[in-house]
Amino acid sequence: MNAISKDIVQFLKSRGFLDGKTQLTEHESLTETGVIDSIGLLQLVDYLESTYKIEIPMEIITPDNFDTLAGISQSVENLKK
Repeated sequence: MNAISKDIVQFLKSRGFLDGKTQLTEHESLTETGVIDSIGLLQLVDYLESTYKIEIPMEIITPDNFDTLAGISQSVENLKK
């Protein structure tokens, strides 16, 4: 798991989206596992923008980009460039 994914997991735990026992893989769906909903996604986007000093355009917030740790991490990496 890369540093961005670890940051996301820590954020999800700190906000109560994940308990200490739940383990996510990089490619597990955050919505299908019930970890995050639309409000949680907005909170996550806000966290990522402030933490990584990026702006996340609404058009890239799609299931392909923002439903797994791997997708979110890749999107953040791409926006940091």
